Amino acid sequence: MILVAYIKLTFHLFKGFWIVLWTFHQVSDSNKKKYVQNWCGQLLDIFQVRLEVFGGTIDDQFPALVVSNHISWLDIHVLNAYLPLRFVAKKEVSTWPIFGVMAKKIRTLFIDRQTKGDSRNISNAIVEAFKDGDQICIFPEGTSSDGTKVLPFHSGLFQSVINTQVPCIPVAISYQSVKTKKISTAPAFIGEMSLLQSIQSTLRESPLVVRLDIGEPLVGMSDRKVLSDKAREVIMLLRGGNNSAPK
Repeated sequence: MILVAYIKLTFHLFKGFWIVLWTFHQVSDSNKKKYVQNWCGQLLDIFQVRLEVFGGTIDDQFPALVVSNHISWLDIHVLNAYLPLRFVAKKEVSTWPIFGVMAKKIRTLFIDRQTKGDSRNISNAIVEAFKDGDQICIFPEGTSSDGTKVLPFHSGLFQSVINTQVPCIPVAISYQSVKTKKISTAPAFIGEMSLLQSIQSTLRESPLVVRLDIGEPLVGMSDRKVLSDKAREVIMLLRGGNNSAPK
């Protein structure tokens, strides 16, 4: 079964590569988003990951800063399967084979953690993206965890919300094993783990459920540190789950 999944994944990656290189420049922005959403949904199917969404919604007609905890390289594809977003990612992602090219083509903003002041530059770029009506997603932990906790948030990129007063929407991501019904750390992409190791771990653990809990928009705040702390608090509460049915 894992071999079959690898074959499907290989074809799917090249399909996505072909789409962003040869199709994107011919279609409208709305159709680009449909391509991204469908491709990411199909990727989850290959990994036997079922997406369930709880709580609020993200309106794609208005700019917003979407803030999420970060567990896996899959997180971006999970969120895009729900609603295509623009992301802020570490600079290293731009060098990944295939994924890096695709990330550039969907207008990912790359942040260089080693360059002093780059957070301010990215924050300014986010403000400009808001003017275009974009929804931008950040992972303010600055790294990924194993999914059992939410790491402290860096507040730098929250300045984009303070400057514009667009909504800040907290989203909690969690992965669960279908077999054990417990939180799964298999998709985690942490430490010195390679992308291939994370892919193998996820395939071995499948089928999985990935849960998105969308919180109410945070608005009207004037201090980025207060806002980042509040967003983290909401995400930790959302990870506690609820008894509502998925959408």
